[in-house]
Amino acid sequence: MSLFSKFKNNLKKTSNILSSNILNSLKGKKVDDKTLEELESVLISADVSLDVVNKLIDSIRAVKSTDENITNIIMETLATEIETILKPKEKKLFEQDEKENKILIFIGVNGSGKTTTIGKVANKIGNDKRILIAACDTFRAAAIEQLKDWVERNKSDFYSGNPNQDPASVAYQATEKFSKENYKYLLIDTAGRLSNNSNLVNQLVKIKNVVSKIVNTGSIKTILVLDGTNGSNMIKQVEIFGKALGVSSIIITKLDGTAKGGALISIANKYEIPISYIGLGEKPEDLLDFSAKNFARSILNLEE
Repeated sequence: MSLFSKFKNNLKKTSNILSSNILNSLKGKKVDDKTLEELESVLISADVSLDVVNKLIDSIRAVKSTDENITNIIMETLATEIETILKPKEKKLFEQDEKENKILIFIGVNGSGKTTTIGKVANKIGNDKRILIAACDTFRAAAIEQLKDWVERNKSDFYSGNPNQDPASVAYQATEKFSKENYKYLLIDTAGRLSNNSNLVNQLVKIKNVVSKIVNTGSIKTILVLDGTNGSNMIKQVEIFGKALGVSSIIITKLDGTAKGGALISIANKYEIPISYIGLGEKPEDLLDFSAKNFARSILNLEE
């Protein structure tokens, strides 16, 4: 199956809302103010924010044609405008010729899929590179066991502290091991944090600070994992975590299980943060490099 087919097949919940309702709004009608209002409602229903909706509607309004294929023209116009918004945020998490060793600190709210995502990212890196994975969610034994299971599958190395140990001290010890034993990557799992709880967010800041005492800050990336089913609520999470920790990259999970995929466009439009992967299923291979073109055309049910 091609990469585009994976996008299209697994973004059907969003595309079913967008494409079918857009086509219904345009069917047998002129593109007048009433039609544009209907299109606004359709876009908002997919959790596209109002500022993005206004951009998209303006792009449709600018279409000057009485062609019989006006519907196709408008769908292509929307796809082009969405791709234009997304393209600057399309950036891989790893470069093939990357020479510097890297530490990735994974953060996000409870249930966003951090632990599973770490396992999938390690799988992407490949077991030909030395990877150390650290379990810093020390207050949840189940999280440590889940992470350990991924480590065994990927043949990575594992570091965990004692139950209820300060997460920052575990991160510090893992970073020491990473540095002394010359690992290529250290992937740090953290406990789920409610983004509106300042004490919990401060714990993440502490983890990042202790890690930066051992390694150059340039080798540290903070990866925000977002649950795609949260829709527009993701925007607030990006704002709070970004302000506190300086997010390096975003991974959006569970987009195959939601009709709210439009929120991704809103995030890309508002924040200057790269989107590296999107999750479109449970298997390791379902974590896909983010593609602006594939995403834009898939959610509108257009061909490649």
